Amino acid sequence: MLVLISYAIHLLFSVVFFLLIPFVWLLKGSLLEGNTINVRKLLRFYKPVILIAHIGIITSVITGFYLASSWLNIWFAAVVFVWIAISAFLGMTAKYLRLVLEQLDANDNIKENKFVKKLSRSSLLLTATIILMFALKVLQYV
Repeated sequence: MLVLISYAIHLLFSVVFFLLIPFVWLLKGSLLEGNTINVRKLLRFYKPVILIAHIGIITSVITGFYLASSWLNIWFAAVVFVWIAISAFLGMTAKYLRLVLEQLDANDNIKENKFVKKLSRSSLLLTATIILMFALKVLQYV
């Protein structure tokens, strides 16, 4: 029964990470539009999603270690490595999201915001590592 609960929790948090994948493209589209209100709404929507993803990092590592059948194979080492990368890029994305929101609240000009490019880069790397993690999950069964 504990395995089933662990798997359900692991799967639930993978959905949260799946929600982070379109963030980089939504951000890019909002920036091209140039509407500060839409950018602010997008960032305010994704701020709690990123907070939940931080909780999901810790929870998924715990449930992943519990669910793993063998800790001594290349696949498991690759998953741990990608999880560390996801954790780093998630932290950087959260930091730059907070800084962009603070600057948007201080002045309403998105063009002068110096952290937008860093936010775009870190969220792109986050998206790439999340897709890599999903690919590793699928490759286990191929």
